[in-house]
Amino acid sequence: MDRDYRAIAKLYDFPIDRVRGDDLSKFHVERARFRSSWYFLACTILSVIGYGWALAYKANIAIPLILQFFIGASITCLFNMCGTLLTDLNPQNPALAQASSNIVRCALSAAGLTALQEMIDHVGPGWTFTIFGAMCLLTAPMIGAEHLRDMGSIYLRGLDDKTLMKPDTFV
Repeated sequence: MDRDYRAIAKLYDFPIDRVRGDDLSKFHVERARFRSSWYFLACTILSVIGYGWALAYKANIAIPLILQFFIGASITCLFNMCGTLLTDLNPQNPALAQASSNIVRCALSAAGLTALQEMIDHVGPGWTFTIFGAMCLLTAPMIGAEHLRDMGSIYLRGLDDKTLMKPDTFV
């Protein structure tokens, strides 16, 4: 994440101030935080689907365990990216933003777990985790929308379309 932040800052010639902090109102913070998210999202989707089919075909126990590692690692990276972005976007009250995010995340997890056993009983583990993988895939447009929101918020701050695409706009 720090590497992505530095890369986007360098792309737009945005100075990084480690002492006073950065003025994120003039920076593509969403793009910087979600720059590598596509890799982790793809790893999550493929691992979740593979996990379900490994269970369905009763593969060697090592295969689901290895896939669980990749699921956990990639999901943790995505959670950290989202949490850091929440803190960046809510510097006045980051604890409230994180707490709200945790409540929603836990509620959605509980809803998913209530459906899990019924789905496994009716369609099997392969198709159940394929459906969960598809639900993860539905988050991809949300990441894209966050990039568009970033562009829109910069536009609303008074920049026109011609200056929006120039990297030296944010100096």
